Amino acid sequence: MDWLLRLQAKPNDPGLRRGLAAWIAADGDHARAWAQAERTWALIGAVPPVHSARWESAGRSAVRETPLPRRRLRWTAGRWAAGLGLAGAALAASLMLMVGSDALTRLRADQTTGAGELRSVTLADGSTVHLGPRSAIDTEDGPNRRGVRLLAGEAFFEVTPNPARPFVVEAGGVAVTVVGTAFDVRLDPASTTVSVKSGVVAVRHDGGPTMEERLGAGQRLTVDRAGGRTVRGEMAPGDVATWREGYLFVDNATVAEVVDELRRYQPGWILLESDQLAGRRVTGLYDLRQPERALQAIVQPHGGRLRTLTPFLHVLSMP
Repeated sequence: MDWLLRLQAKPNDPGLRRGLAAWIAADGDHARAWAQAERTWALIGAVPPVHSARWESAGRSAVRETPLPRRRLRWTAGRWAAGLGLAGAALAASLMLMVGSDALTRLRADQTTGAGELRSVTLADGSTVHLGPRSAIDTEDGPNRRGVRLLAGEAFFEVTPNPARPFVVEAGGVAVTVVGTAFDVRLDPASTTVSVKSGVVAVRHDGGPTMEERLGAGQRLTVDRAGGRTVRGEMAPGDVATWREGYLFVDNATVAEVVDELRRYQPGWILLESDQLAGRRVTGLYDLRQPERALQAIVQPHGGRLRTLTPFLHVLSMP
């Protein structure tokens, strides 16, 4: 998996391909592991054809290629995960889910970002959307309404005032309506969080009992999309969307929640092995430009340990 991730990042690097070929030729287990990992990767659609040709050519002299029927994908992935052990199983499962969901999201989006990538997009009405890492949006600009659908991740909005055309951000069934303001919207697997830097927004959720609340500067609202439960909070307006300056501010968050956030800034995978560590709470300001140091700062006060197995795989555990 380490080789696959390196090649995905630099598919045209001849030195990297030579290194892969040497690693494959060095051991029969290497060759078999590479063949199985590559086939699984290709079958789930993660290898564009041009890259697939380059990657396969790197190990063709050492690996005899055998076509694998698509119907055997589940069996192959299962054997591959079993061979890698517990960490490998988690990695394989994460890979399957991530690639599938990312592919569908990218098909629906007109703007996306990768791990650690920030991007600012100016819309047709002059409003600006600042996209966080691993985020995706689909924009809308009609005669009576303008807005954005947040499909993944997080975005900060600076909306140009226009009372005749409200600006609406939809995120997982939660609608945020504004005329002109600056606010942040974060989409998590089970919840949507809205934080306001300036102005006023109306937040509406129609899942379960209909809910509509108004938020002003320095106010935050988290909506549980399944049950409609809401949690309000307050923060200094200057602490809204500190990720745009390269910092993550958390207040009484669990280690698991902070790790989920840092995954968006770290290429590869971060595995959290300990439930005990996952539930511990932290408050602090962390440098997103150095996610590995941030991970260390999060777990060390609780006696946790960070192991960097490869540049693309970090494991957090208790001793």
